[in-house]
Amino acid sequence: MRAVARARGRVPSGAEPRLTLAQALLLESALAVTHPTVGEIAHAAGISSPSATRMLQQLERKGMVRRRRSEEDERATVVSVTDEGMRALHAHQTLVRDRLHDLFHQVDPRLRPVLVDLLHTMRDLADRL
Repeated sequence: MRAVARARGRVPSGAEPRLTLAQALLLESALAVTHPTVGEIAHAAGISSPSATRMLQQLERKGMVRRRRSEEDERATVVSVTDEGMRALHAHQTLVRDRLHDLFHQVDPRLRPVLVDLLHTMRDLADRL
């Protein structure tokens, strides 16, 4: 269970985390939506608006996002990912991808196709939740 908690909270051990997994997912959500308001980002990330607001405030303090009032709707806050946020997200994605690659290659080569099939099945089942 410690591994799950570690994965939820930060990048793999041995690296200096710039982003938590949750922050990386929020940045990815901000980049994926057409109108990146706090509400839209929260919806895309599957979290509440207050949670998204807190996380975005943390990211803003780190210089990874900018928040401003919408010109069309003063109730809405528009979010943009800064160059620093893009660099941090790219570094996080590279670190996670490299770590997963290392873990995959620790699996017996005969079992790798089975593992890939199981991971695809788990992804498909998780999408149904």
